[in-house]
Amino acid sequence: MQQISTNTLNTNVQKDLNFTWSTQAILFCAIIIACIGLNVDSAPVVIGAMLISPLMAPIVGIGYGLGNSNPKLLSKATKLFLIQVIIAVVGATIYFLISPLNTASTQLLARTEPTLWDVLIAFFGGFAGVISSAKKDGGNVVPGVAIATALMPPLCTVGYGISHLNPSFIIGAGYLFLINAFFIALATASGTIFFRIRSGEKLNVSLKQQALILIIAIIIVIPSSISAYSIVHSSYINAQLSQFIENQLSNQYIAKQSISGKKIQLSVIGQRLNDDQIKSLKQSLKDYHLDGYQLSLTQLTKGNYITPKEFQDYMKQSDNGDTVQANPNSSGDGELTTIQSDLNKKYPKDISNIYVGQVTDKAKATKQLIAIELSDKGKTKRSTIEKSANKLVKDNQVSAVVQFVSGL
Repeated sequence: MQQISTNTLNTNVQKDLNFTWSTQAILFCAIIIACIGLNVDSAPVVIGAMLISPLMAPIVGIGYGLGNSNPKLLSKATKLFLIQVIIAVVGATIYFLISPLNTASTQLLARTEPTLWDVLIAFFGGFAGVISSAKKDGGNVVPGVAIATALMPPLCTVGYGISHLNPSFIIGAGYLFLINAFFIALATASGTIFFRIRSGEKLNVSLKQQALILIIAIIIVIPSSISAYSIVHSSYINAQLSQFIENQLSNQYIAKQSISGKKIQLSVIGQRLNDDQIKSLKQSLKDYHLDGYQLSLTQLTKGNYITPKEFQDYMKQSDNGDTVQANPNSSGDGELTTIQSDLNKKYPKDISNIYVGQVTDKAKATKQLIAIELSDKGKTKRSTIEKSANKLVKDNQVSAVVQFVSGL
């Protein structure tokens, strides 16, 4: 059985706290790699950057200095930590200033809304790290902690926010980094105190210091707890709405759905609902724990079919980014998306928008729909584009109707 000792912990912490140009160069390289990974939305590249980053060392040093009541070590680790944070943020800012890719990827956006789970990951990850550092053979725990707690991506996102003058990115990602750094340090301090007690050492951490750390921890946790509650509540409401739609509107095609505040907005295509049916739908919301929400139902059909004019009216009242949602039960959705992409590539200047989805005709038969909106600046004849669209439909073996719409 491997021995765990404070001497081993002290040795492992101290050896990584030396300020050398090579360590800072590695950090700079790691932050650039992480920025590239976030920029191109590549998780493996980001993970690689986190593995080579030396940023964990000063955070562990701060926690060890607190738990060991060593002001000299605490000061040394804090200075190194601040220097490395500045290097990382400056490197990230420079990269995103010169990067030709300006759109925020999903990887970047994911670092702007910290939650209570980030607190738990950082704390337990930090505790696992200090146990590993106290063992003679630490194994691969520390690299795992570096990946789980994700210190580099938030700093990259802060750099993105600075380069694009976006306060929400700076504040959100900065807060996430603060959570990770603080609770790794806190877990390290707790682990250090535990090992000292276990080895019979006398503690000299004052009650005032303990109270201060506890107050800071509570202050940091509060915003993340609120964010976590918001995410859980939103997920629950969306799940209940999906259940409501599945049970109460199974014969309708949902073209659009959204929740804004306490208002649920649904745009449906299918058999026309009368006033009594709509009233019954609104009353049944309480059965799905959606009481207090108002249902706004927009019916896009007259009878059992939708006309091109009604389709245009729907698109006019929708946001520019809205499209008719693909039916999840349709086997041709992938092919429709492929056709949509091919047409956009072939006629980028001639086509303004392409909408794909399903409609029901007078005979109650469901058909795939490709609605094409031509650009005012387009020079290609409509007949040429129509032939291309129909050929793509045939080549992809999809039964779809090509419809041109205008004035959306």
